[in-house]
Amino acid sequence: MAVTQSTTAVIKMAAQADAVTGIIDVNFLYWHSPGANVGDTLLVKDAAGNTIWADNADGANYKSYCPLKNKVNGITVTTMTSGTLYVYKEAELPGQY
Repeated sequence: MAVTQSTTAVIKMAAQADAVTGIIDVNFLYWHSPGANVGDTLLVKDAAGNTIWADNADGANYKSYCPLKNKVNGITVTTMTSGTLYVYKEAELPGQY
């Protein structure tokens, strides 16, 4: 499913199969999974099918952070058994190219 707020500084991906296309300058990824059970999983891939991040929850109220600081070609939540993935994009400062 396409994500509608892909032009904002923070992209909220709330369901498995959520996707954003195009080149994205990512600062970090944050998985917040308040209803997580031990073993709940997250798998995020780029448009070419390369794994960007994989994680496993270790219990309720699980939170995890993945510093990325990289440009990626598309982001797809391949697997997310609980929670929400937030994609924080790199800030573009005036005059930066």
